[in-house]
Amino acid sequence: MQFDPQKMVGWYQVKQLIFTGLKALLSYIFGNYSDRREVQAALSGTDRYDFSEGDELWFDYVADVGDGFSATYSVAKLLAQPQLTFSPEVTQRGRILVMGGDQVYPTPEMHEYENRLKGPYQSALSRCDDQSSPALFAIPGNHDWYDGLTNFLKVFCQERFIGAWQTHQKRSYWAIQLPHRYWIWGIDIQLNSDIDQPQKSYFSDIVDRYMQPGDSVILCTAEPSWVFKDRYRLEDSYERLRFFEQRFILDNQLELVATLSGDLHHYARYAKMEDGKETMQRITAGGGGAFLHPTHNLNNHLRKVEDEDLDLKAVYPDKETSRKLGFKNILFPYLNPSFSFFLGVYYLLLTWVLETDASRGVASLLEQLGETSGLWSAFDTFFHVLIRSPLAFILGIFLVASFTWFADENAGKSKYTWIIGFLHGGLHLVVCSILIWGFATINLRYLELEVISVTQVVLFAIEMMVIGSICGGILVGLYLLASNLVLGIHDNESFSALHEEGYKNFLRFHLTPTQLTLYSIGIKRVNKNWERKGKFAFSGQLPKAHLIEPPVVLRTTRVKKHEQKVSLSDS
Repeated sequence: MQFDPQKMVGWYQVKQLIFTGLKALLSYIFGNYSDRREVQAALSGTDRYDFSEGDELWFDYVADVGDGFSATYSVAKLLAQPQLTFSPEVTQRGRILVMGGDQVYPTPEMHEYENRLKGPYQSALSRCDDQSSPALFAIPGNHDWYDGLTNFLKVFCQERFIGAWQTHQKRSYWAIQLPHRYWIWGIDIQLNSDIDQPQKSYFSDIVDRYMQPGDSVILCTAEPSWVFKDRYRLEDSYERLRFFEQRFILDNQLELVATLSGDLHHYARYAKMEDGKETMQRITAGGGGAFLHPTHNLNNHLRKVEDEDLDLKAVYPDKETSRKLGFKNILFPYLNPSFSFFLGVYYLLLTWVLETDASRGVASLLEQLGETSGLWSAFDTFFHVLIRSPLAFILGIFLVASFTWFADENAGKSKYTWIIGFLHGGLHLVVCSILIWGFATINLRYLELEVISVTQVVLFAIEMMVIGSICGGILVGLYLLASNLVLGIHDNESFSALHEEGYKNFLRFHLTPTQLTLYSIGIKRVNKNWERKGKFAFSGQLPKAHLIEPPVVLRTTRVKKHEQKVSLSDS
């Protein structure tokens, strides 16, 4: 069956906002009552997936993938290449591909999985002989959970193929055994950073049956809770992650090498420092296809994560580039015409109600404003009529309350950011009043139109829907720009408005008997001009990939011992 390539999700499309909001609300309300993880545990045994044969192994990690076709397919096509060369380094396609959460946007409908994930990946690497098929493992993110994991389980937990990649897992969490006593664990934190009891029992059994003290673990989780605690004042997510790490890894004398996560759509590598050297890594790599998140608000040291000494070692894009990209919010009406048009229509509705109520007096609102020569007098007239009209007052309060609620209180430099949101909402009323005064002055005073004439009514409606949409959109864009750059809030809202498809990333690991090496791969520009040649065939130039930073050797106790032996032999 042919799939339909999709554009990026328009998060500021009014219809999309309503649909996704309702889906998210329902999932949060009923998520705990439809938790399919317990059903998974009852139907499948405790087993690990054994890839421990051989002296070396390449494996890949990508997250936040199933969005617009151009970005998703560009990343998938690079993952599918047998080799990627970064002179003098030559990397191999991973024998294992790990997807780190949010495999589809905006909601996990099956047709969205088909069009936004399965179709692009099948086109990137067609199915080959079973013996050479790379393995695919995935953990669910919040967008996968919006239907209670129903479609995630169908896509990833039935040993099906997605192109050449074959799924193996039976649950939404898993443990993979690698050569040289390395493991990859994927945990399912549901919607509330929660790890259920069957999942705890699963990993406890894995440790008891297959592992021994000193084994090294790479942990995959759906959200970078270390950043959430430091940036967004979300304590529970990090505390639950630390509990899991302590209870199932550290208390069993296993070594935590790195924690990998998506959810934030950029690359950010934090490293734990001991004696001036990097040890355990905390890495966010959510650049698989979704819109870009900023990096300029990330702290260079995670001060609020008191139990770990975590320093920022690399980001992509760099902070200066991230700041410059933020200025694209000035183009908000052009980038988000649906939401801007909604604001223009809302201004028009408010005007209509004000005009109807004011006309019960001596003169209508437009007639009063048309005779007003000063801006302050116009403000006074507008707000006096607004206060006397119950319905208009409710519409005005709703507008201000909505933008106050919209303000991001969980991030930034102050917990009183709701005040900024309140002022933002108030400015929309001010802009609306200026527009009404301006249009009334032009239409009634200079064009000398009758206030209730068809020509004036149609002209006013066009003026408000066009100019009002532009002015309302610009105001939202300026608010997002200023609040993000100055106050450090609205990371999600300000950059989802940009529809930025560039600066994608994924991770590639190379495991040998002596070390584990990380290659962080960036794609500055994706190909937006893929040409369809068949159901699952596209032609076009492969995007240029590069290393975000030099290869990083993940230092474990065994690596340290090897380094000491080499040092002694050299001396």
